[in-house]
Amino acid sequence: MPGRVRTRRQFAQLTNPTKRGRSGPLRISFVEGAPEDREVSVAYAISRKVGNAVERNRIRRRLRALIDAESSRLPAGIYLIKCGLETGKCTYDQLQHHLNEALRSFE
Repeated sequence: MPGRVRTRRQFAQLTNPTKRGRSGPLRISFVEGAPEDREVSVAYAISRKVGNAVERNRIRRRLRALIDAESSRLPAGIYLIKCGLETGKCTYDQLQHHLNEALRSFE
């Protein structure tokens, strides 16, 4: 299960991402981790414009489940998943498609 981005140092590293990916309303920034550090940490940026708190939390839960399923094949590092305005209208399958397409650029 991927960890959360918690420290100030991790957030500071996300200002200069190693790689970026985009598909539909999802944009992903990635900072590569050290080779000995095999941990995957994820942060989510979901604007209030996407929807109310219930909708934003639903999106976050769906993305966490999708990332958890993909975590074994993800490169170690820090991920920031930014959600565009249309994210609230996406179904689970559409989110999965967009997430896989955006992550494909990191392989």
